[in-house]
Amino acid sequence: MSNGVVRRGAIVAVIVLLLSGAFSYIRLPHAQVITAPTAAHAAQMDLRDHPRRGPGPAVSGSTTIPRVVLGAATNSKVVALTFDLDMDAEMAAAARGGAVWINRDALTFLESRKLHATLFMTGMWAEVYPALAREIVNNPNFEIGDHSYSHPAFHTPCYLLGGVSRAEQARQIQLAQKAIERSTGVLPKYFRFPGGCYDRPALDLVHAAGLIPVQWNVNSIDAFNSYPQQIVSTVLSEVKPGSIVVMHLNGGSNAPSTGLALRLLIPELEKRGYQFLTVSELLAAGTSIQPIDPREVSEFYQPPPPPALPVKSTPRWCGWVIGLHGRVWVCR
Repeated sequence: MSNGVVRRGAIVAVIVLLLSGAFSYIRLPHAQVITAPTAAHAAQMDLRDHPRRGPGPAVSGSTTIPRVVLGAATNSKVVALTFDLDMDAEMAAAARGGAVWINRDALTFLESRKLHATLFMTGMWAEVYPALAREIVNNPNFEIGDHSYSHPAFHTPCYLLGGVSRAEQARQIQLAQKAIERSTGVLPKYFRFPGGCYDRPALDLVHAAGLIPVQWNVNSIDAFNSYPQQIVSTVLSEVKPGSIVVMHLNGGSNAPSTGLALRLLIPELEKRGYQFLTVSELLAAGTSIQPIDPREVSEFYQPPPPPALPVKSTPRWCGWVIGLHGRVWVCR
């Protein structure tokens, strides 16, 4: 047999082997075509088997609703100053007796400088000061938010605030919305938890009410603080582009130095190139920053005050007494 015949035979044999091997592979099924209903069902199954810890950060310009807002991711030197207007039943009773729960100095300064700011008021505060609440709403540089009705904790521990049931939490949100709308004609779209404390069910209640929870990433620590320079130093050490700063406008002993602090703080922030925005304006300027804790819990523990020392009663009698070891002075 010639060499050419041998080569042709070998080539044919190789081709036969390749063809037989190809048909011996396991055939993979065709890829499944996923329709919109199928995708939705798959998403529901995934949520059932792997509960979501809350949506990821909202994409700037998208319609994603932030789970919780701490600030905005932006390179622009912008900051949102936010102020809480607290009120509980005890404060309301004091107001009826003449106490004034507004730091007029701070509010006047904000108004005179035409600074943009967001004020979170409790429903009870709006009821006690309806004219002032309307004044705030009528200022085009301000926007308002819901801070509950009477400032209870939505999760404990939360400083020294008392907690309430889930049903009462839902009622607090709705009562505040109604009270604020009655006093101002405006229905808030943002909510701030009293003391900044919340858990997952509390977040769900706020979202179910159609509100967006707004926290902060800079705490001025102006509550009950008599040292304006300390407030200023705290803010300046933590502020960055896109920050939300929490302060208070209650005045009295609750926020005695906020006005003085603002007069020092605002010029210094302006020197650093910062502009002041409302929360809505800030969220339009950048992507919302949200907590990374998957438990969705925010709490602030404050130890209870130490027990009061027993009051020593005034001795009824003192004198020398002869005892086993001689004379001793005794008071009884």
